[in-house]
Formats: sequence, structure tokens, C-alpha cells
Amino acid sequence: MKPIIGYYGFWVYLTYLSLLSAVVGIFFAFEGDIRSALICLMISGICDTVDGRVASLKQRTDREKNYGIQIDAFADIISFGALPVAIGYAIGQSFGSFGVISIAIFCIYVLAALIRLAYFNVIEIELEGKNEKRVYYEGLPVTIVALIIPVVFSICNMFDIPIALTYNILIFVLACAFVVKVKIPKPKGRFKVILCLIGVPILIYILVTGVV
Repeated sequence: MKPIIGYYGFWVYLTYLSLLSAVVGIFFAFEGDIRSALICLMISGICDTVDGRVASLKQRTDREKNYGIQIDAFADIISFGALPVAIGYAIGQSFGSFGVISIAIFCIYVLAALIRLAYFNVIEIELEGKNEKRVYYEGLPVTIVALIIPVVFSICNMFDIPIALTYNILIFVLACAFVVKVKIPKPKGRFKVILCLIGVPILIYILVTGVV
């Protein structure tokens, strides 16, 4: 019996976990459970942040490296593309503000995320072929929405700011940031730790108080 296709190891299991968390989050969003959907988004963000570091600890073949690049992008379009849109849908259903404008903004967002991820993959494969390391990103990495969206939700909840309009504006701004050709320094290990530490109180706040 032939083995299942693909490449396997702890580094790729984290990517799979990120994807599965996002799928569960989409179901929560469709059920109107925005808080649980946000938690799933943050879990996906943590997995995506850690998987690259874990992968660097393993000696991988060129095929394994290219597989990791591809599978990471495929998972990201669900985790940080589709899930935020599902959360936006849940907000619109909860507050009665889901209309044509929201649909257009969400379509732009997913398209921008897809373009960003595909472009990233092309450059990443070229760098791998030259045995070079990435020192900066072009455009905002999609993974950062796993922190930005929960932070904005928490702020809106704390200060009683209308979330529906704010979310649409946020999603549109993020979409633009994905594709704008601006160089952003690649976060180092310490900066990633700082981002995770920022996310801890946000996660606790969402768990304890909710966001809507």
C-alpha cells in the first residue's frame, strides 16, 4: 500500500492545525458565535507564527521546503482570508448591517489576500533557489490580522464603538495594506515573542468578557 501523498513532520502539522482551527472558526461565525471565531483566528495566528521556526530546526529537502511554502499559503487563505470574512458576515447578521457594500469589501479583501500570498510564494521560491534569506516583506503579511482584528474588536467593545462600520473600514484598509508595494522589515524572533505577548491579554479579555 502506497503512503498518502504529501510531506509530514511537526512543522507541517502546525500548518494543518492552523487550517483546521480556521475551519472550526468559520462554523462558529456562521452560528453567530463571534467570540469563539476570534479565538480560532488567534490560534491560527499562533500556529502560523511558530511553524516557520519549527521548520527551520529540521533538515529538509528542496521538495519539503517548497511543499511547506505552498501548503502554508493555502492554509493562510482560509485562516486569514476566509475566516475574517466569515466573522464579518456574522457581524452583519448580528447588527443588521450586511449589504452590498460589505460584500464588495469582503471580496476585495479575499482577492488582495490571495494576490499577496501568491506573490509571496513566487519570491520565496526564488530566494530558496538562491539560498538566500528574506529580510523584508512587500506589503503587510496576512498573518498579522490574527492580532489586529481581535485588538480592534476589544477596543470597540471597551469604548462602545459601533463594530459593524469599524470592521468594514478595517477590512478595506487591511486589503490595501496587503498589496501596497512597501517594504516592511521581517520580524525577528524577539519581535514575534512581543506580538504573542500582546495577544495574551487580548485573548484573556475576549474569553472573559466577549466582544459583542
